[in-house]
Amino acid sequence: MRKLLVITLLVASAAAQSFYRLPEPFTYNCQNSQCRRAERGDSREYRSLETCQLTCGKFGALWPQPTGDVELSPETVSFSPKNVKVTKMAATNPKVSQMLEEAVNYFTRNIHFLHPDFPKERKTPFLQEEQYNKNADSVDAYQVIQQQRLRTEQVNQEAIEQQQQRQQRPYYTINDKTEQYLKYSPFLKERSTPSAENHDLNIEITVTSPEDKLTLDTDESYTLVVQTARQDTTATIVATSYYGARHALETLTQLIAFDDSNNALQIIENAKIQDAPQFKYRGVMLDTARNYYPKEDIMKFLDAMSYNKMNYFHWHITDATSFPMYSSRRPEMAYYGAYSPRDVYYPEDITQIVEYAKLRGIKVIPELDGPAHVNAGWQWGEKEGKGKLVLCADSNEPWFEVGKEPPSGQFNPINPELYSILGELYKDMMDYFDPEMVHMGGDGVSFKCWQNSQEIKEYLAANNREPISQEYFDLWNTYQQNAYAKLREASGPYRRVTPIIQASSYALNYADKDSYIVQLSQASNDPSIAKYINDGFKVIFSNEDQWRLDCVANSFYGEKAESCSTEIPTWRNFYENSPLDMLETLGVANARSGQLRSGETNSIRDQVLGGEATLWSFDTDANGAPSKSWPRVSAMAERLWSDPLTPLNSGEDTAAKRINIQRKRMADLGVRADPIQPQFCMQDEGACYSQEQYLARSADKAQQQ
Repeated sequence: MRKLLVITLLVASAAAQSFYRLPEPFTYNCQNSQCRRAERGDSREYRSLETCQLTCGKFGALWPQPTGDVELSPETVSFSPKNVKVTKMAATNPKVSQMLEEAVNYFTRNIHFLHPDFPKERKTPFLQEEQYNKNADSVDAYQVIQQQRLRTEQVNQEAIEQQQQRQQRPYYTINDKTEQYLKYSPFLKERSTPSAENHDLNIEITVTSPEDKLTLDTDESYTLVVQTARQDTTATIVATSYYGARHALETLTQLIAFDDSNNALQIIENAKIQDAPQFKYRGVMLDTARNYYPKEDIMKFLDAMSYNKMNYFHWHITDATSFPMYSSRRPEMAYYGAYSPRDVYYPEDITQIVEYAKLRGIKVIPELDGPAHVNAGWQWGEKEGKGKLVLCADSNEPWFEVGKEPPSGQFNPINPELYSILGELYKDMMDYFDPEMVHMGGDGVSFKCWQNSQEIKEYLAANNREPISQEYFDLWNTYQQNAYAKLREASGPYRRVTPIIQASSYALNYADKDSYIVQLSQASNDPSIAKYINDGFKVIFSNEDQWRLDCVANSFYGEKAESCSTEIPTWRNFYENSPLDMLETLGVANARSGQLRSGETNSIRDQVLGGEATLWSFDTDANGAPSKSWPRVSAMAERLWSDPLTPLNSGEDTAAKRINIQRKRMADLGVRADPIQPQFCMQDEGACYSQEQYLARSADKAQQQ
């Protein structure tokens, strides 16, 4: 009683001081891979929640869980982030060395963000001050692109010179971009304890491949070893590619947490991780045409993707509603198609986004939709003697009489001028994006538009063709063949660009399996999914009932907006939606085993490239997109990286605990990610469970006894 009174008096006295914070009354212990809270007493050794989370369970706080061997020691050591340095950086390409330096600076910035008192408003995209004003009165796009190319050449030359200089000096991790963030870091304003101040974190990186571009064939594997000896902790990263090394730095971040008792960071004392993704394609589609997203918000979205090791950003940059991509060859498109001169992605905006994504291990896939989902930006054809490029765009009929959503509009597939313009737009995309793949849309076609078009009626009559469904299917094929030819022409003889199209009856009947990748947006129980696999297509899964993000409170009109599942997919849906298990359920043999079927040379796993979450912006913009996306996309990220076999409700599963930690970590890094549980569940991980989980865990315990 007397001891309690003394504590109460001390708390009351100190509370009057502005600097006072309550002491931590609890300690945390790891029991059955879960952190459990207990009252801190004289006899108990204090262990913070963050320390417990880093070291508890086979995978600790790692997300997505590694696919190879994982060894994590049960102890951590404290260090000041001021003591991070690169002691080895071995790469055979100066460009890769430069990219690695940028990745290390990004890592350094991010670990400073882990301090709870780092100002939230300063957690912005990792950029230098803008040297480009997109709100200027006029833009010479050719000059912009040329300047960008000259800067790239200059950067490459500087990289070579820096590589030569590095042989004469030790590595230094802080550049100007990093400094503009670190000046706000609480770690630099308040000293840590002497032991943390004197402890160094050394990073050694070896990358063996000179390739600096990400493709579906890129080796993203890595090995990360952390070893501590006295006052030095060394993190050794070995990877084939830059992208594997970048993923390793992301994993290294997840071995680090804030250490409140020392006003420092803490890192797992010793660790060994071997890791590689199960699927090549781990993507997100963001629709920035229905509602405009500022460049900086797209970059924040890319940051969030990188924290989860996602590697493809499908940019739905045009639609019937707007055409915000500035075309250097056809500036009329954005002139007529953008919501305003401020709502335009100019060439330098796009190239900055593409480079920003690249440094974060992400390839950008642009989409130029067609033959449906077109209207804005195409109005100028008749004024310039090109004829009608788009039909049903100026119809006096209600949109639902000629289309599938407002505003209506479809390409005029019989106008040859259309294809020359498409060719110019594809050439712009080659300049801006240097793409590996281009999405060509292909869905949402309404026969009613072509049926009601006078041009189409006259064309069919002149060619002795009947206005029946088969003829309209052929019109789709006419468009697709011509557009594909223009895409190949734009890509040139030395660059292979693979088109992606949405799954549809058109794609199933006309698309060539050796030329196209098909995006499967059907519900997860749709039998047609198996048909694409059996027909030999390479596919990307985007099941609208499981991996669609915008279906939260959608109230817009039209087929796509109204096709949401009646049940909103939760993070558990995103996690459990397994492409390979889905195929097994649909009757595709050997989907998970990877065994070759009779007469085939490629396994089904070679056909299933991966998956993609989709965010259609009918009623979402940059303000709402993060909370709609995260951490549900994080759950999908572990499915596609790790493809875990452990059921969510089993006693061995740690996904709920780890995604809670990942969500909190993303929030610390500046991502507006929604929580999935009350904060209480992180402080006592054994207390939050469903009845189903309780029964499963009880059954596991009974079997072990």
